[in-house]
Amino acid sequence: MSHVRVRFAPSPTGYLHVGGARTLFFNWLYAKKLGGTLVLRVEDTDQVRSTRESEKMILSDIQRLGLDYQEGPDVGGPYAPYRQSERLSIYADYVRKLLEQDRVYYCFCSDELLTQKREAAMKMGRTPHYDGTCARQNKEEALARLTRGEKAGLRFRAPQKSYVLNDHVRGRVEFKEGMVGDFLVTRTPGAGEKEIAEGIGFPVYNFCCVIDDHLMGMTHIIRAEEHLSNTVRQLMLYEAFGWAAPDFAHIALVLGADRQKLSKRSGDVSVFEYIEKGYLPEALLNFLALLGWWPPTGFKPASGHPEVLSLPELIENFNLEGLQKAPGVFDVQKLQWMNGFYIRSMPLAEVAERAKIHFERAGFNLRDHSEDWFLRVIEVVRGESTLLSDLPKAAQLFLESTPHLEPEAKTALSEPTAHSVVEAMVAELKSQTGPLLVEEVDALPKKVSSKSGVKGKSLYMPMRAAVTGKVHGPELKLILPILGRDSVLKRIEALLSQSR
Repeated sequence: MSHVRVRFAPSPTGYLHVGGARTLFFNWLYAKKLGGTLVLRVEDTDQVRSTRESEKMILSDIQRLGLDYQEGPDVGGPYAPYRQSERLSIYADYVRKLLEQDRVYYCFCSDELLTQKREAAMKMGRTPHYDGTCARQNKEEALARLTRGEKAGLRFRAPQKSYVLNDHVRGRVEFKEGMVGDFLVTRTPGAGEKEIAEGIGFPVYNFCCVIDDHLMGMTHIIRAEEHLSNTVRQLMLYEAFGWAAPDFAHIALVLGADRQKLSKRSGDVSVFEYIEKGYLPEALLNFLALLGWWPPTGFKPASGHPEVLSLPELIENFNLEGLQKAPGVFDVQKLQWMNGFYIRSMPLAEVAERAKIHFERAGFNLRDHSEDWFLRVIEVVRGESTLLSDLPKAAQLFLESTPHLEPEAKTALSEPTAHSVVEAMVAELKSQTGPLLVEEVDALPKKVSSKSGVKGKSLYMPMRAAVTGKVHGPELKLILPILGRDSVLKRIEALLSQSR
């Protein structure tokens, strides 16, 4: 196989959303697997919606995911420039070639007129192809209209023949003759846009895409299924220029849990928002990889769970044959579960470091505590957290000097035997000095039971409530050594005062 070159080509109109992140990741995995090159190309010919600020946000999101590319607008490369808005003169050269070959003609129809024609065709039950109005005028007449100051785009003469695509995911796809009519390769410039050359309008997506993919040496195009309908137009352009088309793989759609098109309500939010909420990039990428792809039969991940694959495992096992035709379902609850799995499995120091920003946002000052103390806290609370942003709330009992007494805990402390349980616990804690060791806390319930005569739930619930203000949570033998003897005694006193 020749050197693999793939690309991710976002339009800079906002943050990177999860659908685009999945496309990026599949291209990244394929390039890594085969030692190829990933190109980032910014498709910013939509001058109304595209902004440099959005481009920066997308590049930042890619960096947040921990992914890299070898060529792009910020890193350069042998096929620069990598922004389509900076390649207009290149497109103009290829438009001229099509003009010379009479493969395109000037179209003076306004957007309003084209809309009317489209609606009329649909009302008559016809496919809304362009009706060829401008194709019938000769070149001299068209040039005369341009000289008079009229504006036009250029429309490609669609060959009347069928085209076949052998897609890595869809298999054999036949585009039958007449599926598309003559289509624009440049359009009439809009407000603030200039013609790319004298008499040539502003280039459109399908045209720019073919020129760039060929000139940049793309060997494989891995993109969303929604682009499949564009492919026949692109095949026509490849043929017109005498170029071989790259291999295509149109990956399955991603649906929401309701089996409808993915929307913001069902999980289609930006990578930025997911990471800000406390999702780990590794978990998000793992989750996205399994939306439309599956590892080879018989592969067993080191995690012990068939759906939790490390980045090296994803690279090693990724192949185009594993891409699925059926739509993937974006289940946010499953993503949360997977994120929790990663939080529990990741090295403790790594989780603690990534969690710090969330503690700061929650208003906790970690400078008052040692790094070792913080690691011990994270070790205790990460088991009950699905997001990094859950950790500050779970760790609240360690960070607040006076915890809040929850209603259930207040009820537990009001039980008839609760007073004797708490009294016995305080006496035992005061009977010794120095650090609270796990061994002492392990023996504490038995000693308190012996002194108070209380057993079972009536013993454990008041003990927990008196220290944490809650009736559920980590084991006391994990909590008390971290809090320390003096802190525990002060908390018991404060919580008892709240229970009165």
